[in-house]
Amino acid sequence: MAIQPEFEHEDKWEEFLEKTDPRKRVEKKFQGYTWSFGRDEDDEGFTRECVILEAPTAQETEPRHIKAKLTPSHLKLEVNGKVVIDDDFCDCRWLDVEASYWELETKTEKAGERTKSLRYLLYVRSDCPKYITGALFEREKAAAPGQDDDSDDDTADTRIRQIANLKEPEPRRDEDVYFSEEEEFSDYECEGCGSKSVNVMKKAEDREFKVYCNDCPYVAKADLGKEAPSIRRQREIDEARARKKKEKERKKLAEKLSIQDQVPVDLAELEEVD
Repeated sequence: MAIQPEFEHEDKWEEFLEKTDPRKRVEKKFQGYTWSFGRDEDDEGFTRECVILEAPTAQETEPRHIKAKLTPSHLKLEVNGKVVIDDDFCDCRWLDVEASYWELETKTEKAGERTKSLRYLLYVRSDCPKYITGALFEREKAAAPGQDDDSDDDTADTRIRQIANLKEPEPRRDEDVYFSEEEEFSDYECEGCGSKSVNVMKKAEDREFKVYCNDCPYVAKADLGKEAPSIRRQREIDEARARKKKEKERKKLAEKLSIQDQVPVDLAELEEVD
C-alpha cells in the first residue's frame, strides 16, 4: 500500500516523489552541454548512480578529436579543438574518477536525421550518500545566484528521515462511526458571547431543545444533529480534494490545447502514416 500523507501535505509529497523517482531523469540544459542524474550500468554490469553529461558534436568527430581531463574537483573537455567545459565541480567528494568514462554516441532523430554526441558517464562513489540534484559546475551556480542550492542536503539520510516523519491521515470512517475521545464530539457554545459554559435543555415552555448560556442571557436553538469534528473535517477534505482534481484536469486540458495550437504539422510523419 502506498504511503498517503495528510491533505495539507499532498502537494509537497508529490514533489518529493517526483524528485526521487529514479525512472524520471531531469535533464538540465546549459550552453554547449546537458546533464542528468540517474542510474546506468557500469562496465561490470552493475547498476550505479551517475551523472550523464552529453555534448553535441559534429558528424565527422572521432575519438582522436576529443581531449578530456577529469579530476575529483575539475573537468576539462575539448572537442575538435574547442573547449566545451573547463570548470570546477561544486562538490569534489562524490565523483569516482576511475570508473567514469566517455563515449561517442550516434542517434537517429524522429525526422530521420542522424546526430552524434559525446556522452560522459560520471559515476558516484559508493561511499557517497548524496544525490546530484543541484548545480554540477561552479558556473551553473554563478548563473543562478538567486536559487538556493539544496544539493548538499539531498542525501539518503534526509530522504529516509523525511519519509519516516511523514504523518498519515486518520483512517476513513462512516458517518455513524465515532471514536470514544471527547474531542470527537462538538461541544456546544454560546452564539452570543462564545462561552462554553452552556446547558442544553428543553424547558416546559420550549417546543425544542435550546442552548442556555450561563454567562449571558443569550438563548439559541440546539443543533442535535451536529456532526463530529472528525466527520466534518473528512467532508471538507473530500470537497477540497475534488476541487483540486478539477483544477488539475483544467490545467492539463489547457496545456494540451495550447500544444495543439503551437506545434506545426510534420509532413514527413503524415506521409509515413499514409
